[in-house]
Parts: sequence; structure tokens; C-alpha cells
Amino acid sequence: MNNFRIQIDRSLCSGFGSCIDLAPDLIELDASGIAALRVGETDDVAALDAAESCPMGAIAVFELDSEAQVA
Repeated sequence: MNNFRIQIDRSLCSGFGSCIDLAPDLIELDASGIAALRVGETDDVAALDAAESCPMGAIAVFELDSEAQVA
């Protein structure tokens, strides 16, 4: 099982919210409507779905072992 590190570029986030729908345990919208991490590291593959669904490309996911970007 892979472990992932999630990174959000909050300057790119438009608050679309698809990431919240796909990974509510990992990402939330803050009071200003911008995505914020609930957790920074996870083994939940929902992180990949959330990153791929972001229309702004604000979410990046990296494998912890290799630091290779996977989404």
C-alpha cells in the first residue's frame, strides 16, 4: 500500500469543491472557501481522485517513499 503526501497550492484554488466531494476526510474548505488539508499524509487513494478532479490543478500528490508526483 502506498503512502502519499498531499500538497495544495492555495493561490490556485478557486473553491470549486470537487476535492471535498471525493476526499472529505482529507480536504476541507476553510472559512474563505479555499481548500485546506485535514491531513498531510495518507494511504487513502481518494487523494489521487481529489487531485485529478481539481480544475485549477491546485492539488498535488506525492509518494512518500520516492517523492515522485503521482497526481
